[in-house]
Amino acid sequence: MAALRPIFARSALSTGILHGFTKTDPASSALTIACQVQKRNARFNASPQYSNTLKYPECEISKDPNEWKYVEWTLRPKIIAEPPMDKLNLPSGWVPPTASPNDYPYFIRRTKNHMLPVHLYIGFRGYKRVTRISRIEGDIWALEAELKVHIEQNRQRVIGSQINEPASTIKFRGDHVNLVKNWLLEKGF
Repeated sequence: MAALRPIFARSALSTGILHGFTKTDPASSALTIACQVQKRNARFNASPQYSNTLKYPECEISKDPNEWKYVEWTLRPKIIAEPPMDKLNLPSGWVPPTASPNDYPYFIRRTKNHMLPVHLYIGFRGYKRVTRISRIEGDIWALEAELKVHIEQNRQRVIGSQINEPASTIKFRGDHVNLVKNWLLEKGF
């Protein structure tokens, strides 16, 4: 009732609410309309059904292929195109994978966009940086040991790491994205 108070303030409706309406009172129909406007439904099924189709504009369904090609331009592609596997010197620097799952005791699959699954997470106002490698299959512990040795040799300090075996991810403290990506590309992933 408090939400409706500004709507009915200083009007004939406010006296009707306080004193009651009769069926012949013209303000009672205004109250019904105001209450319907204020009504909110949380679920779709509880919302009122709109049955009068005269309120909506008419539309025409076209099956002309010449008109459909303009609609297809706005739709997202259903599949991601396969990258060229024969070109090795692409302008973006992208390199196709050459390793097979049997080459090492571990394997890292690329994402659906054919990129390496190595990401940098920045937290706590930019002070906390974590490098995360995901989509790891096989011996995750051997991969972590080799990567940790490689990162510690290049950074010349001890690096903290965390392995999440059920999620098949490894996290390294710090920004080591380029080191990890270059190492994975050398291995052929």
